Amino acid sequence: MASAIDRAAPPRYRFAVEGSLLWLQVAMGLSFIAVAPLFPLIIDDYGIDNATVSLLIGAGSLAVAIATLPGSVFAARFGWRRATILGGVLMSSMALAPLADSFAVLLLLRLAFAVGAAIAIGSLPAAVMSWFPMRELPLVNGLNIVGQSIGITASVFTAAFLADLIGWRETLMAFGLTTLAGTVLFAIFARDRERAPGVPAQPPFSVAELRVVLRERSTLLLGLGVGGGVATFIAFNAWLPTYYQEEFGFSLERAGAMAAIPSFFGIVGSLLGSGLSVGLGRRRPLIIASGAVMPFAALATFVSESPLLLFPGLALFGMLSWLYFPSALTMPMELRGMTPERATVAVATMLSMGNVSGFFSPLLVGYLRDQTGSFVIGLTICALLPVTLLLAGLLLPETGPRGRRAAATSELA
Repeated sequence: MASAIDRAAPPRYRFAVEGSLLWLQVAMGLSFIAVAPLFPLIIDDYGIDNATVSLLIGAGSLAVAIATLPGSVFAARFGWRRATILGGVLMSSMALAPLADSFAVLLLLRLAFAVGAAIAIGSLPAAVMSWFPMRELPLVNGLNIVGQSIGITASVFTAAFLADLIGWRETLMAFGLTTLAGTVLFAIFARDRERAPGVPAQPPFSVAELRVVLRERSTLLLGLGVGGGVATFIAFNAWLPTYYQEEFGFSLERAGAMAAIPSFFGIVGSLLGSGLSVGLGRRRPLIIASGAVMPFAALATFVSESPLLLFPGLALFGMLSWLYFPSALTMPMELRGMTPERATVAVATMLSMGNVSGFFSPLLVGYLRDQTGSFVIGLTICALLPVTLLLAGLLLPETGPRGRRAAATSELA
């Protein structure tokens, strides 16, 4: 199926489909980390501790981890368009934040958002592979990651400011309404691509195919590698605003602005990762480089409030946190025998494994803060986790075009 699509001239309507997908990626980013800068307000409002409030991020990551694979199977069986609409509706649940009169209700809304995000993420590979040729995949994957980065940056930078103006619940509601609007636009503009003449319909995705994908060594290695990077990124985005407020004496607004720097430079990292991946024709170097340097950059984000260390550390950490993602998302799509349906499940498997770590990392930091009175121990542990990217990158086969050509040449020799 993928090869047949690649041979056909790519239609211009693919840009309209990608535009509707991109809105949802931005909306997803808006709500994903939005609660983090609001932790002090939520703690005061509900009278809870740091470990409990961290569940708003950690439990959401766990829900994403659990729901991404079933969501991808749903998309493979019933179509990525239907799955994405369902995901968008669930992601819009934060629009009900003003009704959260208890922490339990807010947590349920966050879990609904997370399940919706998982379904939308799980549907994305099938949408991209259905409409775009193989040569454009790294660029499109990078663009979608940029959309998430833009949303995260906007929410971290503006959440505290908006909360001061309209209240923290109403701020979350505004982000949820943005998602709902994007879902409506997606339902209007997105559509399935028509098959080329003479191309037979593919049989429904089967349990046997699911087993094949789940046993793929490269997918499992990518999941382990991405898990370390995701754990660090989520833990730091969850707790750096509060850390800067408590340890460095920053105001809530300034702490949120500082914590937005990594997300802003994540946009740079996503664009750079896409461009370098295409230019190099290889995927592994960016994964290896991110895993090797990211721990040092993460440490620089909290060991000192000196601007000479803090600003470069935040910028480099944000860039590296997203630099490897276009390659990591593209590699499962380039494996032999991949169809859009199989790639959807492969990417979902990788992201599910990665998001499991995103459940434990903020919870660990919050728990150690409650037990020791300091964030430093938990943040230091999480800073070292991206080494899994380095190990995975060293063990993975190269799937980029230059790597495939080199492998084919060696086989002929």
